[in-house]
Amino acid sequence: GFTPSNKTTSISGVNTISVWSPLTGNRVIATELTISTNVGGTIAFYFDNVTSQKIAEYHLGASATISPTIGAWESTTVSGKIFARVGGSGTNGWNVNLTGFEIPSAS
Repeated sequence: GFTPSNKTTSISGVNTISVWSPLTGNRVIATELTISTNVGGTIAFYFDNVTSQKIAEYHLGASATISPTIGAWESTTVSGKIFARVGGSGTNGWNVNLTGFEIPSAS
């Protein structure tokens, strides 16, 4: 019953960036992930940019694309964001595509 959303983000340089910012009062449930990189390196995903809330980490070679099976990443934090942190630099070096949906906190 929820409308799927798709979030695409490009990341340049060694950076930490929000890849999904839900509407106020909603929680994120990510169901599909695709990552591509021109530069290679490591990318890690976190809820609310908190290192103790790491969701997953992947190491990719240069010019790689992966679509790992993630099942579902469900945030328990209302209005909580999903962040990506990359190691490996370059202009538009990383592209992250997340698909999933947002649910109201009462759900």
